[in-house]
Amino acid sequence: MDRSLGARLTRHPVIATLYGTDQLQAFIASPAEVTIVANVDLRKLQPVIEILSKAGKYAIVNIDSCEGLSQDKGGVEYLVDIGVAALVSTRVATIQRANRAGMVSMQKVFVTDRSTWPRSVKALEQSDPNLVQLMPAPMLAHLQESDRQLLPPIVASGFVCDVADARSAIAHGALAISTSDSTMWQLAAAALKKA
Repeated sequence: MDRSLGARLTRHPVIATLYGTDQLQAFIASPAEVTIVANVDLRKLQPVIEILSKAGKYAIVNIDSCEGLSQDKGGVEYLVDIGVAALVSTRVATIQRANRAGMVSMQKVFVTDRSTWPRSVKALEQSDPNLVQLMPAPMLAHLQESDRQLLPPIVASGFVCDVADARSAIAHGALAISTSDSTMWQLAAAALKKA
């Protein structure tokens, strides 16, 4: 993971998830420094990235949600060309391409029960992402410490509904949480470490 992203998440461990562009200005006005950009039309993606960059924000693009990019083997290269430094995907091959392109990679993993855990770990071993987006966030509390040690730094996501959920995720080893709830974007690191 690059130093810039690590420093940003240390200061402000709440990643704002933007579905489309409706909350773009709210994110820019917030103290949150990192966003996951999802469901943005391919034609609008480059202007959105430029706006975020000018505002000093760090964008992670959910490539799986960008129609026209998700299945395109050249999608990773396109993101690099328009100045995107990081992406998130559920696909091992996409994460591997991002790694080869020098991007920061985050693999999204859905853990629905203990039986899906070994498959998730195997996929992460194959792709070797910089970060893992673990969904749903409450599962983090049910993983053993030894299991968490197998993972790259964790971004907890899904069912992070309030400050207590965010604090629980951080207490159980998450580096950060991601949420589309703009009220949570105001939370700084100190607020999430209080008991």
